[in-house]
Amino acid sequence: MKLQVTQENLARALNTVARVATTRNTLPILANVLLKTMDNRLSIAASNLDIAITHQIGSKIQKTGAITVPARLMQDFVTSLPDSVLDLELKSNKLSITTDKYRSTINGISADDFPVMPAIKGGLSWRIPAGELKNGLQKVVFAASNDDARPVLTGVYFYVLNGEALVVSTDS
Repeated sequence: MKLQVTQENLARALNTVARVATTRNTLPILANVLLKTMDNRLSIAASNLDIAITHQIGSKIQKTGAITVPARLMQDFVTSLPDSVLDLELKSNKLSITTDKYRSTINGISADDFPVMPAIKGGLSWRIPAGELKNGLQKVVFAASNDDARPVLTGVYFYVLNGEALVVSTDS
């Protein structure tokens, strides 16, 4: 893998997906983000086996490839760099990040070990103004349980019927 990407775009993508990566898991690879080139874009993904998120950014790809690297380390390093174009190059599970004034190498793990990202096909979709969704969630999310012993009560239930959305949560 060899590509160029702007620091701003990579930092924004890492800030979005790194929230899902967790170090408190029995699988060490879940603390990593997956960097993968596809169709002249860099795909950055993370999963904790409950939630998966992918962010794609434009990049200038010279050679395709994929690697996973520690999410927090990558996020902290890229965020600390000044606005510039970053050169990313993968050599035997080591990701080299180079700018005009900085150079770093981050040890990674093969992308083959990363959990398969679920594909969303079909299903139901609907649109709602962000303000209305936020307002509805604020009214019910406080009632959701914090007890992981009964995970079904830690979520928020959405039900859509005849163009109206019902949002419900409970701690029993």
